Amino acid sequence: MLNCAMKPLYAFLLFFISTFSCFSQSPLPEFGVFTDEEKALTECSFDTEADAIVLFDDATSDYDDQHRLITRRRIRIKVLKEKGIRYADVEIPYYSEGDFEYLSDIAAIVGNTGPDGNLHVQEVDRKQVFRQKINQYYSAVKFAIPNVKVGSIIEYQYTSIKKHYGGLEDWEFQREIPTRHSRYTLSVLPNAEFAYRVHNKSYLPINIKSEKNSGRILFEMHDIGGLRNEPYMDSRKDYLQRVEFQLSGYQGSFGDRRKYMTTWNEVVRELMVHPGFGRQLNKRLAVSDAFMKDIQLMASPLHKMAAVYRYVQNNLTWNGIGGKFADNVKEAWEKKKGSNPEINLILINLLEEAGLEVYPLLVSERGHGKVNPDYPFIDQFNTVMAYVVIGKDYYVLDGASYYTPPTTIPFSVVNTMAFVVNRKKGGIITLTEERKMNRDHVTILAKVNPDGLLAGNAIINSYDYSRIPRERSYRRNKSNFGEAYFLKNIPGLKMDSLQLDNLDNDTLPLIQQFNFSMPVTNTGDYHLLRLNLFTGLENNPFISDTRFTNIDYGCRQLLSLNALVTLPGDWQPETLPRDVKLIMPDTSISITRLCFYEKENNRLSVRYTVKTDRPVFPADEYPAVKEFYKKMTDILNEQIVLRKKTAARP
Repeated sequence: MLNCAMKPLYAFLLFFISTFSCFSQSPLPEFGVFTDEEKALTECSFDTEADAIVLFDDATSDYDDQHRLITRRRIRIKVLKEKGIRYADVEIPYYSEGDFEYLSDIAAIVGNTGPDGNLHVQEVDRKQVFRQKINQYYSAVKFAIPNVKVGSIIEYQYTSIKKHYGGLEDWEFQREIPTRHSRYTLSVLPNAEFAYRVHNKSYLPINIKSEKNSGRILFEMHDIGGLRNEPYMDSRKDYLQRVEFQLSGYQGSFGDRRKYMTTWNEVVRELMVHPGFGRQLNKRLAVSDAFMKDIQLMASPLHKMAAVYRYVQNNLTWNGIGGKFADNVKEAWEKKKGSNPEINLILINLLEEAGLEVYPLLVSERGHGKVNPDYPFIDQFNTVMAYVVIGKDYYVLDGASYYTPPTTIPFSVVNTMAFVVNRKKGGIITLTEERKMNRDHVTILAKVNPDGLLAGNAIINSYDYSRIPRERSYRRNKSNFGEAYFLKNIPGLKMDSLQLDNLDNDTLPLIQQFNFSMPVTNTGDYHLLRLNLFTGLENNPFISDTRFTNIDYGCRQLLSLNALVTLPGDWQPETLPRDVKLIMPDTSISITRLCFYEKENNRLSVRYTVKTDRPVFPADEYPAVKEFYKKMTDILNEQIVLRKKTAARP
């Protein structure tokens, strides 16, 4: 995990200590000394929506005589808006397992303009700085900087000491808020060969300088806009302006040179002898004899796979820890609790014992970042799952993902690349899901009473990738389920008698049924009936003028709504919305609306169908998607105008 030989290598831009040119660094103001420009700043000129701005983020990494990695870092932030005050709550994570990393020399201050017009500096009491264990691997230093308000300048610094350069991390120039100045200086170990790759937009130039005598290299960027969360966003990491490092080789004392894992076959070889991976396989676990007899009696490999999958899930609890390497699968099985890799390596062991063809699968979940298949380094992946081959089909199982059916690829890895860890049948594969989608069918049977209240019954059938999060949400917090999925975007809506069916059968749709009521908007003699209910598309999610990231739905989408509404005897529609079909030029997204009025029954019938046939849209297609969604939500939200027959004009 911390071996820099396992970091992703994207480009062999090697820099050796014998080929450095000279550089000099521009000095920063002293700790707690603020410039007139910083004091006067009220808005970020290159990101005007920002709540705060990083004035500078500066770090220098060097080594001592024990070749430990020593990093000294300073961060200065100015609060521009009320929401920016949250940056005064500071959390600095570090890798504490085995005392690999320790943080020291922690100091923090805040500067506020006083009644006299001068900036007054207050130090954070060291007693307010505390350490907290996050999990068995990580801890964090936490502190809250006091008296922070709009206009405050906060600054903090610390020193990180790591046992070796295996802990060298990538440098990220970009954050959620804009950064005016970001600089990282690295001193390269003697005899080491490093590679690095810079990720930066063409309009955001990077300055790279090196120094011959000291073996240092500097990376510097200025005026970088913030990368904030965007709807249907995949990994932030893929879009951050950053520099990635990779130790690619090391020259020994006798001139011999070692290269690290340069092919995927070498990756397999390294993994299969790793104590936390390959040596955790082929383990005999204490499994119920009755269960194994039942498995052996099953004729269908698919049924065997599903049974083992559920057996592991019912007998193990995830401890919240991820990663690729297990501590001890036998111990985890005995304790009935383990990390993600422990649970899935146990699953692989039991699937193999059941006679199935199964291999470990390294995956990079969507939030972790994309895999580059040209460079064989396992830090491109963040966890392990089970890969089962049955005939011509394959299945991806995550024993820690309790709500995902065994025949469904976990949503976190759909549309990603993964690595099958096997010398003969292994390699990079793409996990695509053509059969399953995010699918919802909404049925509404309702009446409008003479007092102008719409009341009735709603039935929502959720299939495949729509079912999974809804079941998880309901089981974890039943009281909040209705608010989360049905109430939050519809003012005045009330619901009762919620009932969920098929909770224990993941091969069937999750049926959600309830009664509801809501007022019909009244404007004089006219009433406005809204029927875009329970779709999740009440509002356009794409409202920003620009977008930095791809739109990633994960899978294809299908939504249909059928509403049948009976009107009071003296009411009738003034006009009906016209039937319409709107399609993107490449047919990737479409919406259909059909409206019909049954005069003899005084009843309205409305049907909406929204279909998305492409799971990913590149960022440069955002303007077209945004415009389509604007038109689509207008169609969905167009209300039906009703009037009383007695109010008809002569």
